[in-house]
Amino acid sequence: MMGLNPLPDMELYWSSDRFYNNPEISDVFPITRFKKITENLHLRNNAEEPSRSSPNHDKLYKLRTLINTLNDVFQKQTSNSSRQSIDECMIKFKGRSCLKQYMPKKPVKRGFKIWARCDAVTGYLFQFEVYAGKGDSTENEGLGYNVVWRLSQNVPPNTLLAFDNFFTGCNLMDDLFANDIYAVGTVRLNRIDLPDAITKNDRAHKLNKNEFAALTAGPISVIKWVDSRAVTILTTAHDPKDTMFVKRTQKDGTRKDTLIPTAIASYTLNMGGVDHFDHFRSSYPINRKSRKFWMRLFFFMLDASVINAYITYTTIHPTTVHLHRDFRLKLARALIDGYTAKTRTSVPFKNKKGGNFGVPDEIRLRNVGEHLPTKDISYKRCRFCSTKAKEKRTNIKCCKCDIALCAQECFKKFHVIEARHDI
Repeated sequence: MMGLNPLPDMELYWSSDRFYNNPEISDVFPITRFKKITENLHLRNNAEEPSRSSPNHDKLYKLRTLINTLNDVFQKQTSNSSRQSIDECMIKFKGRSCLKQYMPKKPVKRGFKIWARCDAVTGYLFQFEVYAGKGDSTENEGLGYNVVWRLSQNVPPNTLLAFDNFFTGCNLMDDLFANDIYAVGTVRLNRIDLPDAITKNDRAHKLNKNEFAALTAGPISVIKWVDSRAVTILTTAHDPKDTMFVKRTQKDGTRKDTLIPTAIASYTLNMGGVDHFDHFRSSYPINRKSRKFWMRLFFFMLDASVINAYITYTTIHPTTVHLHRDFRLKLARALIDGYTAKTRTSVPFKNKKGGNFGVPDEIRLRNVGEHLPTKDISYKRCRFCSTKAKEKRTNIKCCKCDIALCAQECFKKFHVIEARHDI
């Protein structure tokens, strides 16, 4: 619910200023209880965490159980898609953590890096990993190979995986094909095992715009196609000779049919799964600033659970239009349905001499003619004269400020007295 109604400070959801206050949040439980829950939230027993010198030390110890549980649930709660993509996404974090990455060319420059495998069409998150640094792997094939290999262990046969040039390599393509998993991805020209006809840029191998060259070795085909610049991909799922027409936008804004290799079109179509998931995540983020690094990752996993639930719901009910924001609101209301905060009487103010009335001056002192006394259903402490030493209760309240005030003198003084006064 906080993602649907973002405020710069969490405490504003419980503000007495109606501009900020959200009754659906503040009426469920008081802010003190909410703070206690967030302060004492733990996912594992810290006393059992292995020391840093231990071979069993895990940088993600606090989150490991939740990560494994969610990965299992995400894959069991829906049928696997035949088209999936693997890519990275970032969680913004500027605090101190050994897991924090710095990527100056990315929109989110500092934060946690997540490796994700998503449905290429819906953006459903099947599996994810939190990157814990170069020391988190013992394999020798390279980081890109290791990430795709781990994330593809539960991928069913005959699935098409799409990934970018950070991951693509001939060894990876061969090993995936041996497991009956097809793959397509852009490749960097400095990768080993690529033929000279593809990597060289001399005149003998120069291609004009919209031309392509292709070579095949075993199950792998390498295709070089020239658009505004040369694009090279590896594929085990397409015939390198297959082409198709696609609509391309020209400089003058018109759209023109362009003949391109089918493998290029397939890569473009299937590579956006993780970006689609990121779009959902950025629409109504529930992320909150925290000094605890793992809280940012916890919020990410909570958000991912809601997004996957929404995608699953829309898949089950394809004939009805369900907006993402409406689903989140209904989910939040369903979770808090039947739960309300214990009815509490108003609390006397801590700083009477400072004029801390709990109602902003721009509401308390503005348009005084609109502030009318009305009867409340119960007696509450007067917000102006009641003290711990001498408690004063009344069933009269201001309809504008929504606080209890004695009808005789307090009601008038409250709405005209300056913010700083001496009682």
